[in-house]
Amino acid sequence: MKVAVVYNKHSPLPPPRLEAIGRQIMRIFDGATFIVCRGYGDGYLRGAEVAEIDQQTDHKAKIAAIADALLQTGPSYLVSVGGDGLASYLGTYISGRPAMPTMVGIAAGTANVGPIVTFTEEDLNTLDRTSLQEVSIDAIAVSDESGFHALGFNDVILANTFLGTEGGVCHNLSVEELLLRGNRVAAPVGKRITAKSFSVTVDGVLRPVNPAVPIAQIVISPLQFDRLYGRAIFGRLCQGRGASPLAAVGLISHNVVDSDPRSWQPDDFTTIQHILCAPGEQVTFSGLGPDAHIVADGNPFIRVGAVTCSLVAGAIRALKIKGGDVP
Repeated sequence: MKVAVVYNKHSPLPPPRLEAIGRQIMRIFDGATFIVCRGYGDGYLRGAEVAEIDQQTDHKAKIAAIADALLQTGPSYLVSVGGDGLASYLGTYISGRPAMPTMVGIAAGTANVGPIVTFTEEDLNTLDRTSLQEVSIDAIAVSDESGFHALGFNDVILANTFLGTEGGVCHNLSVEELLLRGNRVAAPVGKRITAKSFSVTVDGVLRPVNPAVPIAQIVISPLQFDRLYGRAIFGRLCQGRGASPLAAVGLISHNVVDSDPRSWQPDDFTTIQHILCAPGEQVTFSGLGPDAHIVADGNPFIRVGAVTCSLVAGAIRALKIKGGDVP
């Protein structure tokens, strides 16, 4: 059996903790052959085979090259040691491939909210392969007028910032500064998400939007609740629990992905307009504002024109602790 491992090159965890995670990975998959790529884990797994990649390309191209290099070795498992962004990149690149490996997500990033990234450092100390189960993970495929961008396994957000760690502190970082100028710069959450011509269609059919409710954020997420339960407080989202694969679109009056503590205690109600969508339905957002870029599981993309999302049922397989909530 082969196990491929990818470390986040910029993890906020110190090297001794990353080395300890490497030892636990090798213990859990005792007897396997381990493969890593140069610069992305070779210092943390002693004795692992090391694949070479082009180190001169940008981050996204490197992750694609890493996925290709590791897939060529035929691994049974692909372990991501990082945050939701790294796991999402890897999941996007392996989804639908022949002999797709099962993913394992170990928390070593900024948010680590899942659904791929579910194992903490503490979990690893007591885990063995008999305590794990393989589950199917749904995802949101997001495209714009320039083409397909990514799969979002936790959510796809239309906003001008994404969460990132700088100097050990979580900040809202500017999508445009990073992708257009190469700078990781903190920025306020933008409010220009929609224009006057904003509309939402599902398979080309217009879905009415209440114009009296402000839209500060748009979120599209699978309804595979792995850490929530479907209760009435979730409104229509409670229908996602135990149902066939579903996703939800939320037009939200406050931006809820904001690192500024002042945003955590709004003095008025947050209003969300929800619609549900089944696998394959094409949800298209037109008439978006200049702050509506694409962020898939924390990975930013510059938006071009209208955005289309659809639910992909069973996009990948992943390991979780037995008894978890995802079917």
